[in-house]
Order: sequence, then structure tokens, then C-alpha cells
Amino acid sequence: MTDKERFVPTSDFVEELSKRPGGEGISKCVQCGICTASCMVANETDKYRPRKLIQKIILGKREEVLSSELPWLCMTCRMCEERCQEGVSIAEIFRAVRELAAEEGHIPDVFSDTVNLIAEDGWMLADSYTDFQEDDRLDLELDPNLGWNCEFSKKIKKRYIDGE
Repeated sequence: MTDKERFVPTSDFVEELSKRPGGEGISKCVQCGICTASCMVANETDKYRPRKLIQKIILGKREEVLSSELPWLCMTCRMCEERCQEGVSIAEIFRAVRELAAEEGHIPDVFSDTVNLIAEDGWMLADSYTDFQEDDRLDLELDPNLGWNCEFSKKIKKRYIDGE
């Protein structure tokens, strides 16, 4: 065995992810934990631990990972990637996991609700215009009518979401 070869536990789930764009690097992970130590989200909540999520992937806990909201919490800041000695891109691995989860209908409600809200009227928050009142827009010499945003959103939804 050369210095570059080492035993890496694997599972069908690892093999499946390795074939997807972004998932190729999962077999390089040595479970050192630098990803978790570098992660802004992990610093804010004990619930999110990238190393443990990768461990579950390696152990083949496919349904547990895909039905979890945890892969969706990655902010793709890539701090983990910057610090990883093995060059593993956790953000890309989690992107591949999210894509697979979405294909199988495992999208956390908060994310699907947000996408649906944006698709409906172009705003992420239902009351977002109330924060930027018509008077303020007039003072800044901006068009106070934001109806174009709704029309644009409807065209985008029709073309890309409804497939028409």
C-alpha cells in the first residue's frame, strides 16, 4: 500500500454520491473535524455538525441523511474547504445531497415555502413592500409601483416551474 492509498469505509450511499457532480470528494474525507470547527453554522447551533453528517453518509444512512434538514443548513461559505487538509469540498458534497434529496421529494418546508413565495410574487417575505413604503420610493425618485416584480415573477414561474 502506498502513502496515498488508505482504507476508507464505504457504503452504497457513498458510491451513489460519488457519481454525482459535487459528491466525488467524499471518499477523501478522513473525519478530522476541521469542517465542523470552521463552520459558522456549527458555531451557532449544536444541531449542525458537518463531520457527523459526512459520517452518516459513509455509514450508509441514506434515508436519515436525505430526510434531514441538516444538509440544507450549509451556507456554502467554503470555510471548511479552505481549511481541509484533504481538499474535501463539504459544500459541494452537501449540494449533491440536497439535489438527491430534492429529486426524492425531501425538501424542508421552510425552503419549499420560500421558493413558492418568491415564485408567486417575487418577494421573499409577504410583507416586504411595507418596509419600503411608497413615500420613501418617491423621495428617492423611484417608481412607487412595484407591480412589475409580480409580473416578472409570474413569467419566470410559468417558464421554469410550470414548464409552459
